[in-house]
Amino acid sequence: MKKLLIRAGLNAYDIKTPSNLLERDFLGNNVGNLIYAHSIYRTLTTDNQILEADKYEIHRMKPEEINEKYSGYVIPLADAFRPDFEKYLIELTKIIKQLKIPVYIIGVGVRANKNVSRDNLHFPFDNTVKEFIKAVLEKSSIVGLRGEITSQYLTNLGFREGIDHEAIGCPSMYTYGNELSIKNFPYEKDFNLNLSTNYSKGGATNVLEYMNYIHSTYKNASFIPQELPEFKLLYSGKPTGFASTLYPSSLDTVQYSTGNTRFFLSAKDWIDFLSKKDFSFGTRLHGNITATIAGTPNITIPIDARMKELTDFHRLPTVPIDEINSETKLEDIVKMVDLHSAEKYQKQNYDHYTNFLKKNGLEFFYQTRENRNQTNYDQLYGEKSFAGEVTPITAISKGEVIHRLEEIHSAIENREKNFITRISNWSKVVENKNEVINNLNKEVKKIDKIKTILRND
Repeated sequence: MKKLLIRAGLNAYDIKTPSNLLERDFLGNNVGNLIYAHSIYRTLTTDNQILEADKYEIHRMKPEEINEKYSGYVIPLADAFRPDFEKYLIELTKIIKQLKIPVYIIGVGVRANKNVSRDNLHFPFDNTVKEFIKAVLEKSSIVGLRGEITSQYLTNLGFREGIDHEAIGCPSMYTYGNELSIKNFPYEKDFNLNLSTNYSKGGATNVLEYMNYIHSTYKNASFIPQELPEFKLLYSGKPTGFASTLYPSSLDTVQYSTGNTRFFLSAKDWIDFLSKKDFSFGTRLHGNITATIAGTPNITIPIDARMKELTDFHRLPTVPIDEINSETKLEDIVKMVDLHSAEKYQKQNYDHYTNFLKKNGLEFFYQTRENRNQTNYDQLYGEKSFAGEVTPITAISKGEVIHRLEEIHSAIENREKNFITRISNWSKVVENKNEVINNLNKEVKKIDKIKTILRND
């Protein structure tokens, strides 16, 4: 059976607990990463092919071992063309150049302002992106991009649309194949609406104020944060490192104090949770994509080019930031959009995606409504019992608090042990390195002596 290496924090069969996350960040700082990795596992697991995660530690693996063990390296990325990711792109490019196996980019995007013009799609990191794409194209047929803005960016850099690159959307939208089935919005529930929100601390003031209004008004509203510091706040009460009067950043905010905040350590748990909701709303792309594949109506508020190109590509329902104000009724926002718009384009987008996989010679399982629960992935891994939803420390019993504190203490000890082991291993490498250098210096001195003798002769 063939094995593909995939850039992901978890294997498909991994079951993780909060303790595991406290010991090691397998989320890549954002739980949204679990969603598109989960989709690729489902799609690329076949009778003849399985995937293994690099645990975000490809730099610790030896290229010759990767070449020997795997048939290809699958790299799903988010908005990786951005300043704070440039260092990693440089490192990844070096590794790719040493590989002899195919390398597949299944989704990548550029970070830019929402209304950026095509001519202005140039950045200080252009050369880094050029080298990265060139390295990948030496190992695959075509690069898959998140949307048309990134496609234009690569065209500006000299790469050919339709030959070197093409927009395929986000793999997470194809988790269950060529069909979406989104519920109708239950207008009759009014303030008893069972909804879920998602948003970013850097969001516009009017949006943040409106989200707080929702949580104060809709008593069944759940908040789903996505970043690691927020998990630590929810799980232990530890401050997140940022303070905001508008964004929930402490346990005394309504989102946490009511016990309605949730965090997820698996894609499946997140999808299952949202499938039971009436509506999802916010500025987090994967918060609403997860709702979409779960069949729950949702609206996204795009805040940058990364979100705009994907909501445009998949026809996800959106409302502009400036349409949100203190007097806006949620029902009025819902009436602005077609909540089923993504359904109408799903099959053509999915077929385009699978054609992209074919161009790269990748095997895949084509999912339809009839077989979506009978994929090779489902047969191989089945229904697993994951950690479930993680609730705030404000909403658990005294006994559970004590258990959490014990877990936290144990996780800290394990992290320290792992750190000491790494330092020890690194020290050994340095010692070996120094020994080699000393031996080389001795040989150089011998050669210099011989040269001196020869000159004197």
